[in-house]
Amino acid sequence: MRKAELSFWEKLFFASFAAVFGLAGWFTANHEQAGVAFVIASSVAFACAAFMVIVSYRKVQTIIKEIGEI
Repeated sequence: MRKAELSFWEKLFFASFAAVFGLAGWFTANHEQAGVAFVIASSVAFACAAFMVIVSYRKVQTIIKEIGEI
């Protein structure tokens, strides 16, 4: 059961990581042409994705430690 949970959190980690890079690339390419609302929305989305990277990384590390102790 813990291995399935680990797999889920790993996938969430990599998806969040990809979202961070995708948003950073979009922002770099389009920040001058985009409206203020899009810039604010992309900044909020970037912050949320970065937060999810941190949360999922910590969860993955916790599960790996628990599996190693079994």
